[in-house]
Amino acid sequence: MKNYQFGFLFLILIYFSVISELKSQEQADHYISVPGYKEYASISPGKKSVLPSGRYVSPAGQTIQITHDPFGLRISPDGKTGITLHNGVISIISLSDMHSTRIPDYENKFEAPLKKGSFLGLAFHPELNHVYLSGGDEGTVIVYDYKNLKILDKINLNGVFENTIYEDSFTSDLVYNPGKEELLVLDRGNFRLVRINLKSKAITASIPTGRQPFGLALSPDFKTALVANVGMYSYPLVGGTNLENINQQMINWHPFPNNSKESIEGTTIDGKKIPGLGDPNSDESMSVFVIDLTKNKTVKKLKTGYLLGEWIDDIEVVGGSSPNSIAIGKKYAYVSNASNDNISVIDYKNGKIVKHIAIKIDTSLDKYRGLVPFGLTLSKDQNTLYVSLLGFNAVAVIDTHSGITKGLIPTGWGPTRVELSADESDIYIISCRGYGAGPNGGQNFIKPPQGTYIGDIQLGTFQKVKNPNEEDLKTYTREVIDNTYIKVKNINTSALPTTPGSSVSPIKHIVYITKENRTFDEVLSQVKNVRGDTSLARYGNNVLVKLDSINYKRVNISPNHIKVASQFAVSDNFYCDSDASIHGHHWMLGVIPNEWVETNSSVSKTAKLFSSAPGRRFPGSTGSMDPEDYAEIGGLWEALERKNISYYNFGQANETAHVREISTDTLTGAAHIVMVPMQKALWSKTSHNFAGYNTNIPDQFRVKQFEEEFTNMWLNGKDTLPQLITMMLPNDHGAGIRPKDGYPYPQSFMADNDLALGRTLQFLSQTPYWKDMLVIVTEDDPQGGVDHIDAHRSILMMAGPYVKRNFVSKTHANFGSVLKVIYNILGVPYVNQYDITASLLDDFFTTEPNLETYKFEFPDKVIFDWDKAMEKYNYKIDWRKVSQGPAMDNEKEQRENHYKGN
Repeated sequence: MKNYQFGFLFLILIYFSVISELKSQEQADHYISVPGYKEYASISPGKKSVLPSGRYVSPAGQTIQITHDPFGLRISPDGKTGITLHNGVISIISLSDMHSTRIPDYENKFEAPLKKGSFLGLAFHPELNHVYLSGGDEGTVIVYDYKNLKILDKINLNGVFENTIYEDSFTSDLVYNPGKEELLVLDRGNFRLVRINLKSKAITASIPTGRQPFGLALSPDFKTALVANVGMYSYPLVGGTNLENINQQMINWHPFPNNSKESIEGTTIDGKKIPGLGDPNSDESMSVFVIDLTKNKTVKKLKTGYLLGEWIDDIEVVGGSSPNSIAIGKKYAYVSNASNDNISVIDYKNGKIVKHIAIKIDTSLDKYRGLVPFGLTLSKDQNTLYVSLLGFNAVAVIDTHSGITKGLIPTGWGPTRVELSADESDIYIISCRGYGAGPNGGQNFIKPPQGTYIGDIQLGTFQKVKNPNEEDLKTYTREVIDNTYIKVKNINTSALPTTPGSSVSPIKHIVYITKENRTFDEVLSQVKNVRGDTSLARYGNNVLVKLDSINYKRVNISPNHIKVASQFAVSDNFYCDSDASIHGHHWMLGVIPNEWVETNSSVSKTAKLFSSAPGRRFPGSTGSMDPEDYAEIGGLWEALERKNISYYNFGQANETAHVREISTDTLTGAAHIVMVPMQKALWSKTSHNFAGYNTNIPDQFRVKQFEEEFTNMWLNGKDTLPQLITMMLPNDHGAGIRPKDGYPYPQSFMADNDLALGRTLQFLSQTPYWKDMLVIVTEDDPQGGVDHIDAHRSILMMAGPYVKRNFVSKTHANFGSVLKVIYNILGVPYVNQYDITASLLDDFFTTEPNLETYKFEFPDKVIFDWDKAMEKYNYKIDWRKVSQGPAMDNEKEQRENHYKGN
């Protein structure tokens, strides 16, 4: 009987194994990709525009372009005017004819009402032609006559209130309270809600909030205010720091991993007291405060979304929920949690969270995050909620009773706010990136009035959409999904698996080299068979450079970039999803920038480290992610850690907002004074002897550091090379010329970077790991460059034995595509929706290895003098030794280890 039972169970196991294998084969018949995987980025208003991601956008209804990065939107009480708020700019939109007026205009006919930027908040007076505007960094509220286009008044949040001095205020969101003829204003500098009497202009209350108060709403009976706080910590300085000793107090790396004993309680580094940050799940962290306005008192502090340390679908939560915006009805308030892709429903009168509504949009994508819910509004009958999905280019229409997402409305790229007309027949939507950037240079390019910088040329959009019926909503929903992904038949026979774990790749080690701020045309347009405009090849070869007032010379600035692209494989259809570094270092490391990153990176702001306003030591990173930015389950590092994939980091994530970067900060490139933690998964696996972003340090010095540590750790028999190495070579970013340091021209920094890249690839190709290695080279953003296809088009090269030779990839690619390569090769499950929907770059790869190595080229020394660059470090590069390549196993050391029993 026992044998019979065993045999039966064995047959069942075989049956399920076969079924599982059949399902796996069925899934391998196709894979998910962006729809534009065969197209170049393009802007086509009224049709489908192809974004840098390869997704499409096709905004519904009537759409006009407005100034870039709109993050505030309100509709006037008479329903005739919409006003959008940008950094230091407002757009006044006539809703009848969809005509927009920019204030200030480009001809300076109209005075700028906002002198030092602005942040999120605006509100209309119900009867007067007044709009109240957040003064952002200035810590003021501007009273503006939007019909006569003139400034009426300015109200300052700074001053003394009830014996407390408030300084360095930073105005965030605000609402008008008709019950009291007052304004409620958030001050993110001092973590408070301010009440301002509009008749006397006096502050009548100052109520503490949580950290970085961001979103604000007022109940219909005017008795309750709700505040959404996006901050996780109040960041301290190294203990005992003052203006006189600040340089001596700095430490050389991030002080601790996030959510660790040290980050909570504090620690000591080099004898310096490092204050703790406290519990990341504290009431003040990423929460909603319910404030009783009759008592000017917070009556409830609610933690929306998921908490750090929770487990969701067997994965630990490492990022806060990022509650950001609030829509409020008679009984319930609705709060968007950007990181969790859900909405908290709050019974605010009883001070409790009733439930969370998960925004479900598509069965292929729902298990992944990436919607990033932001602005939201509620219908008058409170049955329908409209939510702008910053990461999904759509507005979600949600039934508040059932929690079901009824459908999606197509928007521009990155919708931030949504409002309804008074009769609810129209929906108004703003998107911060609109149709994308398009070209910003080239032979046929015409410079627009806003300029050619990527952040200026990429205009926002304003939409007016008829509130759809059920049938129209179905059509819109299908359009949004089709704009996001398609299923592609799998014909892949390369060394790149189609999905993680679908096959075993011969590639065992990946080196991911990231650089800074260059576009495709300016570096690689001279490569054969690429779609390039060589008139923009200012960092290419045989470039005419003005040496002095009368002398010119043709020089090679980037011989190694062009050689690598020609010898191995390059894409002429790769785009950074990012505009600048603060976005780029999120995207390239597997984290979608949330609403805090988007808004905070687009606003003028001043750090004041010794201010009594804790928000002035704000996080606001460029090369690192702050705890406010972390995704729910993290990004690349956390994904690798969960699968026990080995990795090591040279240079990423070392730079926070307030670091010192001088030529002697070589241990990590940065010296820290504001105590910001690093991701826990990365902290112990980051080199403390490799300089990250710091253009005062030569890239030649970084290569020296890299080669030494690589040799000590992985070539002398001490360890096995990790499966993923990340390495930063940032000097192509550029900086001010320094002739004494070997950088006499703006192009000098690119030449330094080029030589470093060539040296690194030669070094790697001469190690024993080369036989199963892949090297990926890309940029974090295209911010400083020009391109005739799109301002986001940038550099993607791959090298290694399993990479095709002399190949130009035409497949549309972005950071999601790069991460898909890494995840698929290493067998790591995707983290977010941009990973799974990214294009598959199988055309880069072959199954027949070519073990040919790489030999670097010298750029022209008149442009960059590498000997001068290294003089300050008392180091002269031994080019003979460099050309020989890395030393292999040290025989003496191996013998000693043998007899020690190691």
